[in-house]
Amino acid sequence: MNQHDMMSRLQRDPGAAQRVMESADGQALMQMLSGPDGGAGLQQAMAQASAGNTAQLASMLRQVMQSPEGAALIRNIGGNLLK
Repeated sequence: MNQHDMMSRLQRDPGAAQRVMESADGQALMQMLSGPDGGAGLQQAMAQASAGNTAQLASMLRQVMQSPEGAALIRNIGGNLLK
């Protein structure tokens, strides 16, 4: 599942988003996305995503995926979304 597919799935299925957020991988991802600004950028990105503009959130995910740990989390989450 690529990043675009994952974002589409999460937009279409709020239950999937909730399951991701409650999972250990989801919590670890949120920690990585919160970054040095205490989560302010993540909150802004989430607000924009809920309004249909996922560009900032997608950019944040790309940054996380540049680290081996972040890439592994995204792979795990994507795999769980397929279930």
